[in-house]
Order: sequence, then structure tokens, then C-alpha cells
Amino acid sequence: MASERQISIGIGSNINREENIRGAVLALSRYYQQLQVSPVYESEALGFTGPPFYNLVVSFRSSNTLLEIQQQCKDIEESFGRPAETEKYSSRTLDLDILLFGDLVQESARNGEPDLPRSEILTSAFVLKPLADLHPLHKHPIEQQTFQELWKRFLHSDAGQQQPLTVVSFRW
Repeated sequence: MASERQISIGIGSNINREENIRGAVLALSRYYQQLQVSPVYESEALGFTGPPFYNLVVSFRSSNTLLEIQQQCKDIEESFGRPAETEKYSSRTLDLDILLFGDLVQESARNGEPDLPRSEILTSAFVLKPLADLHPLHKHPIEQQTFQELWKRFLHSDAGQQQPLTVVSFRW
């Protein structure tokens, strides 16, 4: 049996945000026990004009394969009305992205697997901040800095100044 690893998934929605975020976390909790859930943040759409997003990160331990978890995420997205193929910069009912799969590093992955760690961790406030909230002392597998250190550095960057976040008083 494969050993368990820490998995982190970014969740976002800008269509029926509250309902879809709540539903995604509930759906993941049916697959995985003891979900750790970050605060929910509101952010402007990045790369296109559209309604603001709600974003958060959930983490859990699992021995499932990367492909199994990726398929579960796609199944959840589709169950909330997201088409299998969606334009990258567009509004969406639900977006589930595997951010970290233990400390696995892979680029140009085969078999349709995602690149890991996900590049948006270092470029998007709505990914890095909730990840830093959940795992402040965990090190990025490539950068070898903690997520807390990366967040502090990001805040003082041009990108950090251009991507304001607002914590949401979310009703679970």
C-alpha cells in the first residue's frame, strides 16, 4: 500500500460562489477525512473581466494516486456544472486545482497529470495566502522557503500590491 502524503487543493468559484465552495468542501469530505480548511478570500478575477472569486485551500492526507485525486477533482467540478473543457481565463462555477502532492516535483507531466508544485502558488495571492494560512512552516518543494516566508516576500512585490485579498466571513 502506498504511503500517505499531504495533499493541498485550491478551490475557487465566481458563479454561485458560496453554494459551490460549500458543496466542493462537502464533496471532498466524502472522499477524505480530517480536511484542513483555510479561510475563504475574495479576489478580483485575474487575467479577465468577471465577477470576483471566492478562493480557499483544503489539505488532507491520502494514499491515493495523483491520477485518482485529479479524477475526483474533475468529477466534483463537473457535478457542479463545470464543462470538462473550460477556457483558462473565464468565469467558472468551480475550479479545483491540485497545488501540492506531498513534496512531488514534476514538470511537463505525462498522462495528463498536473505540473507540481502548481506554479500559481508563487504568482497568485489567492493561492499563496490560504496555503500560508494552513501550512505556514511547510517548505515549498522547489523554493525551499516556508509558505509564510513566501507570502511575506509576495506582499512586498509588485504582484502582491496588485492582487488585494479580502477575508470572507463564510457561513459553512
